[in-house]
Amino acid sequence: MNHILRDDRAFSAKWTRLAAWLVLALGLLTPGAYAATTPALDPALLGAIKSDTQEGVTVRTSVPDAKQVEAIFGVPVIEKGIQPVWVEITNGGSEPLWYMPITTDETYFAPLEVAYRFHDDLDGAVNTAREARFNSLRMDLVVPPGKTVSGFVFTHLETGLKFLTFGMLRGDDELEFHFTVPVAGPPYAVQRVDFDKIYPPDAIKAVDLVGLRAAIEALPCCTTDAKATKNGDPLNLVIVGDGLASIFPFVSRGWRLTEPLDIHSAVDTTKSFLIGTHYATSPVSPLYLFGRQQDLALEKARNTINERNHLRLWRAPLSFEGHDVWVGQISRDIGVELTDTSWYLTTHKVDPDVDFDRDYLLQDLLLSGSVQRFGFASGVGVSPAAHPRVNLTDDPYVTDGLRLVVLLGVDDDVTDAVDALAWEAMPADVE
Repeated sequence: MNHILRDDRAFSAKWTRLAAWLVLALGLLTPGAYAATTPALDPALLGAIKSDTQEGVTVRTSVPDAKQVEAIFGVPVIEKGIQPVWVEITNGGSEPLWYMPITTDETYFAPLEVAYRFHDDLDGAVNTAREARFNSLRMDLVVPPGKTVSGFVFTHLETGLKFLTFGMLRGDDELEFHFTVPVAGPPYAVQRVDFDKIYPPDAIKAVDLVGLRAAIEALPCCTTDAKATKNGDPLNLVIVGDGLASIFPFVSRGWRLTEPLDIHSAVDTTKSFLIGTHYATSPVSPLYLFGRQQDLALEKARNTINERNHLRLWRAPLSFEGHDVWVGQISRDIGVELTDTSWYLTTHKVDPDVDFDRDYLLQDLLLSGSVQRFGFASGVGVSPAAHPRVNLTDDPYVTDGLRLVVLLGVDDDVTDAVDALAWEAMPADVE
């Protein structure tokens, strides 16, 4: 199932064209063009603050809760589905920084747009004061050399866990800061997993590239049920990255963590199925590997609950060049059907061409700019259209038998050309 366009040209960095324009813009700015810093805020209203420093630049950030946000802005912003994120950037270098809020939220809100959500048709003075408040608390794009700038970016509301990226340019350099911040609301399923207790330290085997390939090819072909008596969907994905930081490239491309599978989420799934609505964090059913169900699951919802891309990942007892190895399963849901094989009475209908979403994910991650190397390894086994295998719900699937292997930024320079691992060649369509 050859769904990827491949050649030997370097894959362009995610910011190449934007960087060229912004570097020019920064060169044209004068000190007088820099906007004023944000007015002082009561630190108690910001909540827990996280901090990180790279190359002389320090970023501090927090996500205030609903009450804190209302105290800051004077209106219940969270109720409008908008989550203000506070960020402070200290530029310890000699060149200006250009912060790009689009890296934090691709469709972030404008300050006056948020203020307009609370527009009062009868009181213009209140509207003017409110607009001034939101404008004064906005985060400026430019951070002058030796200065600190802080303010709010108005992002879409998330609950449980928020993955924050702050990308910026400094001359020809690109900087990215990543934070994982717990926020109010129902937790995601991954928040119930204690990753420190999955394996004892001496159980994780360090491998080189040859050993990584051998370990990947030696994995079972498929997931199983809880008792490991029946095979499920094929294990067609391996991700190499740094712990939960491996999720950031997915988040940047619109993937979301899933909710736990419980009575509440099962009811919401059924409702969404019956009325055909969107459910961006709907749960996935448990599949098993290494004697446990998936450690985390991600999905990329499309039009309705019936349509989504989703994947499950398990942390393997392996490390490669100090990075974690995740084994996964990815497929595309094309519908929802009733079933008597589970207590929640519904299941997703999976696209029989499971390679399609494997190849879709590669394209998606390449566009994130975070892929350092990728390739394909054997281990799944061919499942031809004439004699397809089936998953746990007896849905047939076809596959060329290969696993996609993606190494995420293991050289710490996502602007380099993407290298292809000289492992298995991408075959022609399975007959």
